[in-house]
Formats: sequence, C-alpha cells, structure tokens
Amino acid sequence: MSVARPARSLLGRCLASTRTPTTAVQCRPLHSSASRHKRRSRFRNVSAEEMGLLDPVKRAAYRKDMFPEYSAADRAALRSTYTPEQVEAIEAGEKAINPDDLIIQGHLREDAHRPIYVDDFTVLNPKYDIRPEVAMTPKEPKWLSPSEWADNYGAKMIRLTEKRASNQVTRALIRAFKRVKESQGQDLIDLTPQELDDLEDNPELLQKYLVDDGDASDAKVSESDTLTRAQVDQLDKAVDEAWKLEFGRLNGPENDSAMHPTSIELIEDGPSGASRIHSAEAVELGKVPGVEGLYRKAVDEDEGKDDTGRYQAAKRLTGMTLNEILSLTCKTLVTRHVHNQTRLGKVRSTSILAIAGNGNGWLGLGMAKSTEGSLAIEAAELLAIRNMKPIRRYENRTVYGNVKAKVSGTIVELFARPPGFGLRCPSRIFEMCRASGVHDISARMPRSKNPMNSVKATYKALLNQPDPENIAMGRGKKLVDVRKVYYGGSVH
Repeated sequence: MSVARPARSLLGRCLASTRTPTTAVQCRPLHSSASRHKRRSRFRNVSAEEMGLLDPVKRAAYRKDMFPEYSAADRAALRSTYTPEQVEAIEAGEKAINPDDLIIQGHLREDAHRPIYVDDFTVLNPKYDIRPEVAMTPKEPKWLSPSEWADNYGAKMIRLTEKRASNQVTRALIRAFKRVKESQGQDLIDLTPQELDDLEDNPELLQKYLVDDGDASDAKVSESDTLTRAQVDQLDKAVDEAWKLEFGRLNGPENDSAMHPTSIELIEDGPSGASRIHSAEAVELGKVPGVEGLYRKAVDEDEGKDDTGRYQAAKRLTGMTLNEILSLTCKTLVTRHVHNQTRLGKVRSTSILAIAGNGNGWLGLGMAKSTEGSLAIEAAELLAIRNMKPIRRYENRTVYGNVKAKVSGTIVELFARPPGFGLRCPSRIFEMCRASGVHDISARMPRSKNPMNSVKATYKALLNQPDPENIAMGRGKKLVDVRKVYYGGSVH
C-alpha cells in the first residue's frame, strides 16, 4: 500500500477547510412556461361554507325547496293511488334517505341534459319495461237475417220519424211564441229573441227552460215577476191562435217532406256516424268558437320584411317566426364551379355548401346547385335553415371529449379545451363552431383537406358526440360533474 494516499487525503481536507463558500448559480430554464411551484390553479377553490353547506338556515331552505315533505293532500293522493302496504313502503323509503346527505355529497343538475332523478313507476318505459299482454277476445260479427234486418230498419225509421216530427212541432211552437212576442207579448214572454232563435235551431234546448212541479213549488218568485189572471188569459189566447196558424202551415201539402228524416240524419244514425257527412276521409272541423279574430295571418306578422315570400316555406316547415329566421347566422363555406360540355357549348353551374346556426347549440347544413350563383346560395341557405339540428355542448362552450369523424378520405378530429382556449382550427371549422355556439375547441385533419368533405365530416362529428349520461346508464354508474360539485358551479 502506498503511503502517499493518506497524505493526499489529509492535504485535501486541509485545503477544503480553507476554501470560502460560494453561492450556487441557478440554472435558467429554456422553456417559456412558468415554474411548477409558481403555477396557480385556474379555478377558485370554493369552500363548503361559501356553498352554504355548513349554514343550517341555508341548508334548511334548500331542503324545503328541493326535498319537501309530503303534505296532507299528497298523502291523500298516495292513498288513493296505492295500497296501504305500498304507502307504508314509500314512507319507509323516504325516511331511509337523509336529505342532508343528498345536499352535502351531491349536486342536482339543472341543465337541459340532466338525468331523470325520480322514476314514475306508474308509467311504462319502453326502454326497460315489458309491455303486459292483454288477453282479448275478438268480437264475432253478427249477421242478421232478412227479417231481423227489416225489423231493425223499420224501428230505426220509426224512431227517426218520431224525432223529426217532435222537432218540427217544437219549432212551430217556438215560431208561435216569437209571433206573440213581436205583436203583443214583449212583457209576457221573458225569453229573449236570441234564445227563441236558438230554440228554433235546436229544439233539444227546450229541456233547459222546463221546470218540474217540485222545483216550481220550492222556487221563490217575487210579486213583480208573476202575471195577473187577465194577462195569463190574454197570453193563452194569443199563443193558441198563433199555434193553430203555424200547425196548419206545418200540415200543408208543401211541408209533407218536413216530417220525414233527411239524408243527413240517416247518415248520422248509420254505422259510420257523422264522419260521412262532409267527406269520406275526414270531418270538417270548421272554426274553433271563441278563437276567431284573435290571431293574425302570417303575412301581417312579417311587417313587410318578406314581401317576396322567400321565407314562407321555411316558416311553415320550421315553425320559427320571420325575425328568428333573419337572426340566424348563414355562411357560404364551399363554392364549386362545374362545366358541362354539350353540343350547345359549355354549361356552367355552381354548387354551394352553406351553414346556418343560431349561435346557441343549433347548426344546419345545406347544399344546392344551380346555373345562377345567387339562386344556389339562396337555396343552400334555406336548406341549411330547414336542416338545423341541436349540437351537444359541454358547459355551452365546447364538445364532450374528443370526437372523430371520417367522410371519404377526410378525417376530422375535434378536441375539448378549457375555458378561454378559443377556436384554434381551420377556417371552415371555425365558422361552423361560431355558428353553433362552440367557443373552446381545437381541431386536426391528418389526411385529406378536401373542403366539401371537411365540412361534412365536421358536421358529422358535432352530431355524433358521446353522451356521458347514456354511457353511465349503460354501465350502471352514477354520473357526477366533479367541477360543479367541488367548485360550486363556478366553471368559467
């Protein structure tokens, strides 16, 4: 072993003790992002106290609003619908679930795509329930013999003839009342002219004005409403004279057909009923009473903005008003010119691909072709308005996860991004996202960049987004939005 090694070690220790300490030079990072320990969270941490979970008053108010107790009326409705055993089971289930656990550990969604938290087991759901089989016995047709058919037809004609004769006699009596009232009985007959006209049109209304003997004895009549003996005799004499005159006219030869049932009455009493009166296909509905004059025509609602009638078909097919249609965002994305060589020369036509959206989750795609470019643009925009469909949006700003669609050789990939990211995508996808109300997204087209196929693939991707609710339902899991639960709904 060499003796110089311990000497070198000793010398090194002495030199190290005499050195002055130097500060370490901090290395400067080459990337521009902030250091890891200095980065702050994008979302503010909301405590349970700020959410009102620790305040008994706020929690009680929320419990009363979202999970109210059964009232006496609700319990009576339950007892009328369910058996006592079922009501007892429902009350036991209500007691087993503590509303405070639902308030503290969960968050009820209030958006348009919220799940159905309460199931109504009284209604069959075709997704899960099996339709019960109902044992039915078909009704055997009864074929009448010629004698039975003749008896039924005779009884039917007698019934209709008696009804017709009774109605004609009642109408004659009403006309007699009208004649007496117009001549001398203004104060003696208390029926108004309108009521008399209604009785003449529909004699069955006479039952409404008839009074039974028991009701007449119990009714209290003032002295001013009663008639004197002379007035009663005068009224009876006038009514008898008018009645004889009307009855004589009714029995005349010119009114012989008035006692027989009309063809309309025969049709109403037939097997098809009143549906055969106006048409063999449908019943004439007519105007709804009390509604006539309350609604204006579509031309009046336009206020002169559509004199040419360009948007009338779109209004009829979509159900939107003219102002709603004019507020839509329409954009021409692809213009393609085609020349067809014929013996008359080259015929030029223009193919237009346009979109339409309301900026709030609706987007439509339309394609038209014409020899005139302006006509093609107009037709494409109208088709896009008619073809608008809802677009699923997460937090009304981005898509659900990563979406991919393929049309021919073009593949479009859409990626969800955090709030404030913006639209970082090609120009055509940018216009489609802006028209549909998507604000934070990135896109990539790894293969062909064909304009027509890229627009179609983007539209297909936006429509075919995965639904988290359906995925959770298929897996038998409960879906909870963590950001809404732990950040109190502050997601922007």
